[in-house]
Amino acid sequence: MKKVYTCYACGFPMAFEETEVPASCPGCGAPRSQFLEEPWLGSIDKRRIHVDPPKADPNRDPFDLSFHPAKDFIPQKGDGRVRRWVMYYKKGTAGETRSFYEDLFGWDILDVEGTDNENPVMYCATGPGTPDWEPRVCSFGYGFLVPFEDNGEVPEPSMVVEVKNIDETVKKALECGGKLIREKFVFLGDTYAEIRDSEGNPYYLWELPDNVPDYCIHGVANTGAQ
Repeated sequence: MKKVYTCYACGFPMAFEETEVPASCPGCGAPRSQFLEEPWLGSIDKRRIHVDPPKADPNRDPFDLSFHPAKDFIPQKGDGRVRRWVMYYKKGTAGETRSFYEDLFGWDILDVEGTDNENPVMYCATGPGTPDWEPRVCSFGYGFLVPFEDNGEVPEPSMVVEVKNIDETVKKALECGGKLIREKFVFLGDTYAEIRDSEGNPYYLWELPDNVPDYCIHGVANTGAQ
C-alpha cells in the first residue's frame, strides 16, 4: 500500500509503497524511525501532516556539511542567479596569470578545451571541491580568465547571470534603464549577450532555458513522489 512519509527531522515529504520505504531520509539521512506516516490521497501535496524544518543552530559551524535540510527546487528558478564571473589577462601572460591566482588563493585552474593553446580561456574553481570538480561548500564559485589584446586598458570584470530567455531579459533591462553592449552570441556552445545596468556596470547574460532537471522538480523527484 502506498503511503506518504514525512521526515520529522527535516520536514522532507515523500511517497512510497510500504515495501520500498528507504532506511533513511533522502534529505537529511535521519533513520526510518523518524518518518511520520499517513495514507496516500492521490497527491503528495494533500498530506495532512506538515513538519517545519528545524531551525539552524546560530552557533553551528557554517562549514559543517552534516546539516543540510532538503528544500524544493521549483521550475521557476533559472532567472537572475549569478553563475560565473569573467576577468581578463593580457595575451602572452597566461602562465603568469595562472600562477598568480594559484599561489595567492589556491584556485584550481584548467584550460578550456577548444580555445587557443597559447592564450587559453581558463576555467577557475575557487573553493574546495571533489576530484570531478563538484563543490564541497555552497560558497564555491566558478569563473573564467579570458585573454585580451593589450591596448593599455584592461576590460572591466563582469558577472555572468543565468536567464531563461535572453531576448525577454534584454527587453526588460532596456525598459529598466540598462543598455545592450553586445547582441546575442554563441561561445563554446552556449548563448550569451552583454548588457550594462542602470549605473553602467557590465555583465553577461547566459541563456539556460532548460536548466532544471526533472529530479530537481518537486513531485517528480527520485524520492518516489508521484
